[in-house]
Amino acid sequence: MKNIACNLIYNNGDEGVYVGFKKRCDIQNIIANVELDSGRWCSQPACSCRKFYDRGFKGKVEEFPCNESFLFDGWKWNPGNEYKTGEPFRILQSGAGKIAVLTTRFTNCPESERKIIGFLKIKDLINDHHQVIGLKQQSLRLTMDEAQELNFWNYHKNNKSLTPLWRQGRFRYLEDIQVAAILHDLKDVVQNETTQSMIGDLLANDFTNFATTRPTVKGALDEQTVKKILLKRKYGKGGESTEHKELKEFIAKNPDKIGLNKSEINAFVEHSYISGDMVDILFAPRKGSTNTVVEIELDNVEPGIHQAIKYRALRCSQLGLTLTDKNVKATVVAWSFKPSEINLCTKYGIDYYTIKL
Repeated sequence: MKNIACNLIYNNGDEGVYVGFKKRCDIQNIIANVELDSGRWCSQPACSCRKFYDRGFKGKVEEFPCNESFLFDGWKWNPGNEYKTGEPFRILQSGAGKIAVLTTRFTNCPESERKIIGFLKIKDLINDHHQVIGLKQQSLRLTMDEAQELNFWNYHKNNKSLTPLWRQGRFRYLEDIQVAAILHDLKDVVQNETTQSMIGDLLANDFTNFATTRPTVKGALDEQTVKKILLKRKYGKGGESTEHKELKEFIAKNPDKIGLNKSEINAFVEHSYISGDMVDILFAPRKGSTNTVVEIELDNVEPGIHQAIKYRALRCSQLGLTLTDKNVKATVVAWSFKPSEINLCTKYGIDYYTIKL
């Protein structure tokens, strides 16, 4: 049996922190879906949204007018019917235990930017292989931010054309290696630890050949892309400030400013841990044995001190050392320190330096 990829008509019902696909669309999206493609259910005279559109958005409209509207309400989906014949699309080569990867094109996005917005772990295929029933506890609805990260066409290519194009049908079959690559990348993208654990269990139990190592699939996330995702998560949508970046790069190039010998260490900017955390700078030893994690702050220093405590412990864990090993030190560099912040550094053995460029 194979996995499937689902071609979803974009639905923004109940959209907020998470992607939509739960209840009907708002009026703007109804207009877009009705007017965009005459072959869609949204455009058909029998569709509740089309009737609402024709009435000038007056009167009642169904809360669940289409397959997409109850995707994340009932954790189920069906591919609908063939437009010309009315015959239902049937998923004959998949079944219980496989994965239905959920994909869509957001408003005004080209086909080449079709995104993965979650998945269903298939519990059953009912109604003569026409209805996918998902296991809610092992299925996933991504946040809007997370849903921007994975392009479906990076994991699947057309047989006859390299151009991303979904000519017909509402689903495609996927091999285990493709889905395993998607799951590994989703594990890097999602921020919820329980969800990360659930994906890890799926890989361990259902994709044993690819459980620990991301399979090689052209287009899957590489190390640099994962790092960009972690940086965006660390600094937020506004990104890193110019002042923070300049001070970070200055310290990385001039470790003597914080009492370190440049000839004895290597600097790693934005060093990442398996937890998804990233320390501003790691100075790892070329000579000797002392590691130093450095957190850069500007004028709000207390959160950075707590981060430095965490990063020191994570580095110990990364090296297989006890959490109090003296060969791992922590330093905070900031524009200024309040007396309470100095006391906090002193209490937990954090070195601190006042430097403002």
